[in-house]
Amino acid sequence: MTRFPIILLDYDGTLAETRPAILRSLKEAFEASGITPPSPDILKRQLARGGTLQTLFQALVPEGDEDDASRFVRYYRARYPLADAEETVLFADVHAVLERLRSGGARLVILSNKHGPTVEASIKRFGLGNLLSGIIASEPDRPHKPDPHVMTGRVQPLFPEAALSEFLMVGDTSADLQFARNAGIASCWVSYGHGAPDQCLALRPDYQIGTLEELPGVVFG
Repeated sequence: MTRFPIILLDYDGTLAETRPAILRSLKEAFEASGITPPSPDILKRQLARGGTLQTLFQALVPEGDEDDASRFVRYYRARYPLADAEETVLFADVHAVLERLRSGGARLVILSNKHGPTVEASIKRFGLGNLLSGIIASEPDRPHKPDPHVMTGRVQPLFPEAALSEFLMVGDTSADLQFARNAGIASCWVSYGHGAPDQCLALRPDYQIGTLEELPGVVFG
């Protein structure tokens, strides 16, 4: 029996170890912007929040304006594909776990705050596309996690007949868990990812796993 027929999967820190590529690209984007890059520890703390590039820049450069943020994002996105190709890897057993979930009847959707073309390119490179029922990623002027309008405006239209009880959000950061709470769906925190444990545990996820291999046990009961 499938406890959760629809699985919403974060990408960074949940399916793929992207942090080295992200940190490298952030450093290069700050340098290209003429800004001294924050330390890796400061960047990691911001990444643990699971926001977008714009929210990260605004948090670290509060004196910057929208033009500064847009320029920074352009610099980052110009540099990230090479870093991603050279440094990003999937976590162990991702293909096998997704195959098991799909063969058991679960529908899998990537739900990421990452730039759409970027996450799509990474998914294609790793050959995950045929296992997915959809990819929902960051788009200009569209809501992102933890905004509950992501659920009502972007997720539910894909599954108009599904009840909220059929969804499970699987992710590593407080943005994923807060989104699940805001949307009224179940959550599963992956403790091996990029999230800050104190922030994530404070949100009382419904489930917690230490490896992706444990996910089928949550989904199928």
